[in-house]
Amino acid sequence: MLLRTSCAIVLAAGLAACSVAPPSAYTFDPTHPQPRPVADPAQIAPLANRVAQLQEQLNTLRDRIAQQPDTWKRLPLYREENRIHRELGPLQRDLAQYASAR
Repeated sequence: MLLRTSCAIVLAAGLAACSVAPPSAYTFDPTHPQPRPVADPAQIAPLANRVAQLQEQLNTLRDRIAQQPDTWKRLPLYREENRIHRELGPLQRDLAQYASAR
């Protein structure tokens, strides 16, 4: 009984580990790397401007959070900070992808 249970757990763990890997991981060929994205200035400029704008908003908001002595009044500011981070994260990843293509 114990052996059967432990085998079932090991098998389930192995199957779960395989389901985490993306399909592209099984067809990856290091001898033929994927081409890097081409950095188009017309596409990067608005992206970089939006990232800079969000960074400025984030810095201003962090200053407001630091100046607020009341914890309960800081909560809406943290919510706004989280919203900015959720918008800023994907934009920074896209910009980093183009930066690595240089």
